Amino acid sequence: MAAGRWLIAILASVMLVMSACSESNPQAAPKPPSRAANSPSSAEQKVVAVNLQQWSITPTTTSVPAGAITFSVTNAGTIPHEFVVLSTDTLAADFPIGSFEGEPNRIDEDKVGTNVGETGDMQPNTTKSITIDLNPGHYAFVCNLPAHYGLGMRVDFTVT
Repeated sequence: MAAGRWLIAILASVMLVMSACSESNPQAAPKPPSRAANSPSSAEQKVVAVNLQQWSITPTTTSVPAGAITFSVTNAGTIPHEFVVLSTDTLAADFPIGSFEGEPNRIDEDKVGTNVGETGDMQPNTTKSITIDLNPGHYAFVCNLPAHYGLGMRVDFTVT
């Protein structure tokens, strides 16, 4: 089972590199961003593998073109984590820590930006995929379980 997850992560990384190589051709016509997050064609779909661990979030890239992005998220840690995508103008490391949904040591997602998608809680050694149609702008990936954000589970992400 674990070997299958690693294979998925490797394939996602290969697809991302191949996509980046084809997009670097200055003579290639630009592709319009997909409007439907649930039905992009495989040629338009972009995949970003994301690794969650104590206490980090590590995507295979921190910048992608706008459109439907599939995040293949693996909790490689030993405890539950979550993957939250926030649209925000604030750097990921600059969110104030307080309480959220009645729990202390969390960021208030409603005050720091807009939650545009998340995996929900993920048990160790699990992988979930979510597809989100992202517009150009700044985003932050966070784990907002109590104390996880403050321990470093955050990263900035740019959509061009």
